[in-house]
Amino acid sequence: MEHTHEVFDVEHRPGELSFGARIGERSGRVSFRTDPERPTSPEAILPSCLLPAMRFGGRLQVPVPLSPRLLRNQREFQALQIAWSRGWDYGDPLHEVHVEAPQDDPEPARGNGRVAAFLSLGGDSWSTVLDHDDLTDLIFVRGVDLLPGDEQHRRVLPTVEENVREVADALGLDLHVVETDLRQFTDPLASWEIFFSYALDAVALFLGPRFERVLIAGSTDHEIQQPWGGQRMVDNLWSTERLEIKEDGGRYTRFERIERISHHPLVRRTLRICWQNPDGAYNCGRCRKCTSVMTILEIAGALEVVETFPSELDLDAVAAIIPQQTLSLAGWEDNLDAVREAGRRDLEPAVESVVENGRRHFGLPRTHRSRGLPGPPPLTQTPGPEPPDAEALLAEVLESRSWRLTAPLRRVGRLLRTAATIGGRRRRGRRAPSQR
Repeated sequence: MEHTHEVFDVEHRPGELSFGARIGERSGRVSFRTDPERPTSPEAILPSCLLPAMRFGGRLQVPVPLSPRLLRNQREFQALQIAWSRGWDYGDPLHEVHVEAPQDDPEPARGNGRVAAFLSLGGDSWSTVLDHDDLTDLIFVRGVDLLPGDEQHRRVLPTVEENVREVADALGLDLHVVETDLRQFTDPLASWEIFFSYALDAVALFLGPRFERVLIAGSTDHEIQQPWGGQRMVDNLWSTERLEIKEDGGRYTRFERIERISHHPLVRRTLRICWQNPDGAYNCGRCRKCTSVMTILEIAGALEVVETFPSELDLDAVAAIIPQQTLSLAGWEDNLDAVREAGRRDLEPAVESVVENGRRHFGLPRTHRSRGLPGPPPLTQTPGPEPPDAEALLAEVLESRSWRLTAPLRRVGRLLRTAATIGGRRRRGRRAPSQR
């Protein structure tokens, strides 16, 4: 049976978009809200609904006009997601969906020069914000990683938003705050790890008429990106004739991102990593995510000056970490490389333990390495026996009085010495290759 998914009862005005959606057997209403004085776009509907509908396949009916470029690119987007889903651990493979929507007749793009980036105060988004001198605007979203309905998140949300406003003022950038309940509808239909980036794509399209380009910080660098979610520049496929959406930051490793932002005074006051936020903590300093970033800050010599984390790193807690994703293991391998490059013998055993824990967890050999280039050698190596002195051993054999036992070895020794002598004469009679 072919599934028919539909979007209905669309309400769109400056500062607000809401619509009903029926995906499979699930029905609900989704809204996006921001300040009402500036234009918004209903094209946020497509990234909000497409991936959840691909869980079933069939048709998706959207009653509002959509960008021709968006309608073309969604086919490529679907092909990638379907191919990737055959190898991931996030449920059954996805299925193609035929999108039925009227085409918009877009006017030629007239760039307004405005470039926006999302800022959650995490390391990835901070790296993007500090890396682009042409940035004019920041976007902060309530309801993406911080859910107003979650008790822990509700307690920390005012502090986070206050810090975002402080950053926008200090950097001289316009701030756009968006609130959405999209996750309440999509969480039962699509894994958040897969869908996260597309929620940001939806917000970017919602605010699209305000900008020429919107940057979305990726979570990893190009070498180790995995085939799921918004990795490998898939976010770029949500661009329209009027708005460029661009994944950013893939040229930096996770370690490089944290290290390069760690000495900025605004980062030191506002860096936010934790997603658990127990008791409303800004950063708990104990979860795997916090501990990984604290390790990077310690290696970079910045842990004591970043105000949002404890100033000391619990190495026993570090050593006990077991990476749960191959991307996390790759990040700890990078941390171990950095420890060795920095000569931090005090950190090496704990960080090395995490890497070994991860390799065992995934059934990988101890020699496994996520990156193609070799890392620096260990700082501390277990001493082994001294290599034998070949000449001394040979002399001992030749001078031995245990004739019956050593006669064969004595003959071999004489042959080796003779061969060495002849070889030396021949070498002295040759010219080096560079002299020919």
